[in-house]
Amino acid sequence: MTDAELAILSIVAEGPIHGYDIQTIITQRGLRAWTNIGVSSMYYVLEKLERQGLIESRGSRQTEGASRRQYRITPAGYGVLQTAVADLISTPREYANGFELGLANLHVLRPSQIRTSFVAYRQELVSRLAQARDRWLQLKESSAPFNVDAMMEHHVAMLEAELEWIKAFIEEWETQAPPDEPAPQPDPVDIPRMKQVVLPHDPDSPHRVPTRPLRSSAAALPNSEADTDLSLSPPSKETALSTRTPRDLAADLQEADDNSADRDADPETPQDDEP
Repeated sequence: MTDAELAILSIVAEGPIHGYDIQTIITQRGLRAWTNIGVSSMYYVLEKLERQGLIESRGSRQTEGASRRQYRITPAGYGVLQTAVADLISTPREYANGFELGLANLHVLRPSQIRTSFVAYRQELVSRLAQARDRWLQLKESSAPFNVDAMMEHHVAMLEAELEWIKAFIEEWETQAPPDEPAPQPDPVDIPRMKQVVLPHDPDSPHRVPTRPLRSSAAALPNSEADTDLSLSPPSKETALSTRTPRDLAADLQEADDNSADRDADPETPQDDEP
């Protein structure tokens, strides 16, 4: 039987009760602090206990929802509840075994990490203790049964004892805590020069070399001078094609046009036969 099933079965055992009243009692007694009981899960647990024959309900399932039906414990359910309660109060259980596992492995943390964790743990205990005291006071004002009052008293006493222990332990630990050491830095990895990324701020970066705009000197001259003064044009690079191309192709074409015009003007000049 889970903690939620046991808590709901014990509430039903106090007397016939409606579903919405069970939800109210769970909130008043702060049972969600140690049991996982939500609104929907509570009605699921009620249906499960009823299927097992531990409780029974009165009311029509077709016309009344689970919150409006009245529940009462059965003789079989009361026997199961007695067995479960007797087992719980007769066998000591481990308390906060996860915290003890952390204490056993303190050596893997740095002193600053341990100190921060202890402060967070102590603050959480203070918050839980304040909430438990408020719920206990509300139960006293509402004249809660003796057994419910005992449950809250034990819960508060355990939190108080844990808070006192952690305060004393922190003081004792501080007396022998080693000094904080800087976190170890990994050794630098040698990267081949060819695989290194050269950034602009690197002295060897080619981006550090000043560049000039790609423009000819003729662009800075007036249009007439740029057209006439061809000596200012940047020299061209010799290529395989340029070695077979005339140096001044425009001049050769102009000369060919002039010769053609002279032949047309002189009728005695022999003309090439047309194909």
